[in-house]
Amino acid sequence: MELHDLKSGWQNAGKNVKTANEILSMTKITNHPSLKKLRRKLIIEIILLTMFLIIYYDWFDGDQKPIYANALLVVGLLLYILNNVIGYISLTNPAKESNLKLSLMTYLAGIKKRSLYSMLCSFMYSISLILFFVSVIQFNREKWFILLGLVIIFIQVMFWSHRVWMKRINRLETQVDELNIVEEV
Repeated sequence: MELHDLKSGWQNAGKNVKTANEILSMTKITNHPSLKKLRRKLIIEIILLTMFLIIYYDWFDGDQKPIYANALLVVGLLLYILNNVIGYISLTNPAKESNLKLSLMTYLAGIKKRSLYSMLCSFMYSISLILFFVSVIQFNREKWFILLGLVIIFIQVMFWSHRVWMKRINRLETQVDELNIVEEV
């Protein structure tokens, strides 16, 4: 970096002063770019799943499926959507305890619960989807292999989802441990 660039940067520092409202807006958690992406994903997911819920009965012959298959599909889908909405809300309202360590520990406990609920809702939705589509099928060898392939795909998705959750939880546990080390010193 040249001396002239350094002087120029120093002289221009502070000219882009933010107003109190701009600073307040920047510090709101709902304005975080990651949450904006998550909100967009959630809205798109809700719209698509709601559309599926509206059209599944006609397009996928819901009237020819058993009542339990229809009920399980609707309940599984609604639980999946509800879980995602609750997860988003919990992310936008972080723990606000008396200190950082306590807040992080509360957040970690919440994330552990969220991961369990999320995995359970995803599993239930996957099972309800499979049961809905196979409830009236007469199976032969090829159809059993297709079903096996679908089950393997769902298991892999659950495995990767579990890994993502565990990575988040381990990262938070590491941060709590680091705070414990700093506190001891």
